[in-house]
Amino acid sequence: MEIKSFEVYFIYNSDKLTREARNQIDEWLFGKDRMRLVGVELGGHCDSMGTDAYNMDLSRRRAENVRLYLISKGLELKDITLNYCGRTRPKYSNETEEGKAKNRRCELIAEFVVAEPGHSEERIADLELKAGERYVLPNLHFIANQVVPHWYSLKVMNELLLVLLQRRGLKVEIQGHVCCNNDHRLSEERARFITNFLISHGVDPGRLQYKGFGNRRPAEKETNEETRMKNRRIEAFVLFDTGERIEVKGFTPVNSWRFELPGIRFFPAKNNMPPASRFNLKLIASDIENSFGYRYTFYIKADNERLMKQRIAFVERELAGEIRSGDKYKVVAWEDIPANKYHILPDMYVLIEKK
Repeated sequence: MEIKSFEVYFIYNSDKLTREARNQIDEWLFGKDRMRLVGVELGGHCDSMGTDAYNMDLSRRRAENVRLYLISKGLELKDITLNYCGRTRPKYSNETEEGKAKNRRCELIAEFVVAEPGHSEERIADLELKAGERYVLPNLHFIANQVVPHWYSLKVMNELLLVLLQRRGLKVEIQGHVCCNNDHRLSEERARFITNFLISHGVDPGRLQYKGFGNRRPAEKETNEETRMKNRRIEAFVLFDTGERIEVKGFTPVNSWRFELPGIRFFPAKNNMPPASRFNLKLIASDIENSFGYRYTFYIKADNERLMKQRIAFVERELAGEIRSGDKYKVVAWEDIPANKYHILPDMYVLIEKK
């Protein structure tokens, strides 16, 4: 175990994390080789300006915004402890402007352990896939709250597709699981997505079915992030196998994926989003920041050209706050649908393409 302490600083009278502060957090907490972050204690502070009551609330908001950023990077809420002290515990002298600037801070005390490999070395092609057995599909993971796989799982989907095209005698039930909350809908949507992907690229639909289990069948008791991650999984239950296999010649991997984003919506007729939608967008942006070899195009819907431009600008600002390279993404108008303010389609979708 290793414990480290860090500080990030805020602009006067502000609770917003600057880009510099976010970059520092990324470097300090998530850029440590061979170490895994397992817990953080946060402490919000202020300088001596203003009243005690105002500074107490400001320090709380500063710590809370750091906590939200850590959650957006994948840290679980239960692994974050939050404290705030207003201006009651100055670490630096408030007699100078430099000291005041450093007192406008959030202190982070982080606990690390030696990291185990983030991805399994096992591949889907290595699985025996015997009738009556259930198998965790290695490295097939989804972005939190989304039916969008992590960027590295797109390759894994092609591996699964090739295996099922080769082993024509298999009939499989794709089973979705989640951790923490019993979100049956999300577990089923993920299982349905994998099933539809396989069918749309040549697997006989009669060989596939799907089912979601929420978190009713945890693989392990959830005591830390490692066990929670093991419970966020897709499994394949082999219903039967006739043993038929064929050689698939000239297999062409899928190189583009389209995902509707029902969990990301704008306020009706507005150019901004509810907090939950902004949070989900940041989760996708964080995955894009860590990706390589893929291009993301976000398509935005609106009922008129002016609102469309405003919404595109909003999404671009949100993404730019999380993604350093503008070459990884673009935001464009979703123009191939009729304008209808009573639409039931999502407000946006993302197209992911391999470069």
